[in-house]
Formats: sequence, C-alpha cells, structure tokens
Amino acid sequence: MTDRNQKWLISLLVAVIAVAIILLHGGSELRYDRADILHGQFWRVFTGNFVHANWRHLASDMAGLLIWTALAGYLETRRSYLVLLAGTGLGVGLGLLLLDPHVGWYVGLSGILHGLFVASAIRLLSRKEWLGGFALLAALTLKILWEQRYGDLGTAKLLGVPVLVDAHLYGAVTGAVIVLALLFFRR
Repeated sequence: MTDRNQKWLISLLVAVIAVAIILLHGGSELRYDRADILHGQFWRVFTGNFVHANWRHLASDMAGLLIWTALAGYLETRRSYLVLLAGTGLGVGLGLLLLDPHVGWYVGLSGILHGLFVASAIRLLSRKEWLGGFALLAALTLKILWEQRYGDLGTAKLLGVPVLVDAHLYGAVTGAVIVLALLFFRR
C-alpha cells in the first residue's frame, strides 16, 4: 500500500470512528468535559475531538478532512500525519483545559483541521512553494484573527451548535509547533 493510500486510510479511520461515536449515544462519555477531566477522566482531553454534536457538524468536519487529505495530504508522511492528528488533538484539549477555564464542554475535529492546514502551509513554505504557502497561511491567519475579534463566521447557525473559536487557534498553533519540530528534527 502506498503512503498516499495509507493517509486516505487514516482519514477514513478517523471518519469511521467519528460516525461510530455519534451512533453510540452521541459520545457524551468521550466529549471534552472540564469537570470530568478535573475528576480524573483525562482521556476526554483527546477524545472530545472525535465527538460531534449532530450530523451536520460531523459532515462539515468530515468534508474538511476530505479536502485536506485530497489537496494537502501528500505533504505529510503517514507517520507525520499521525503525529499531527494526535499532537493537535492533545494541543486543543490541553489549551482549553489550561487557558479557557470557562469552557465546560467541547466537541469536534475543527481544531485538528486548523492544525493540519497550518502544518500544510508551513510545509509548502519549507518546499519553497511560496504562493501556495503564503496564501494558505494568510487565509488561515485572517480567519483566526477574525474569529478571535468577532466570533465565528456564521458557522454556528449553519451547524446548529456553538463554535468554540479558541479550539481553532489552539489547533493552528499546535500544528505549527509540531510541523516546525518535525522539519527541524528531520535535518
């Protein structure tokens, strides 16, 4: 199996896990829940990324994952993709836990997706693909700055669930840190 096919398989596995979770009582025992985490259920820091509030939320995140896999997945190895998935998932959860004490719960893959797309922009820049790298990084930066200042871009109304824009910020920062570390240690 080629490396590209393995990345599609990883994305498919993420989708299957997310669908299975929503089918099995919505995943309330897996979602990020601050009170439960503080009472020892530490797995929720990570697993909340794979829980979704409803089918529209799930479809939106899976569309984002498909787009990333199709357009930018080639930039990562199978191993670096897994590191980014795990690392950004932990980064989002820990960011919320440490920096957003007012957030009681969180679900969704959007933080990880922001991390994957930022990592791809940095990969493009590292390959001297300036136009694509700067365009993607600029678009993501402007989106995150807008969200931090004005809130989500209308996504909450579309999905029927509140959007936690800080998760996007924490995912993007974590994705950048991880890919920069991968680039540094590769040399």
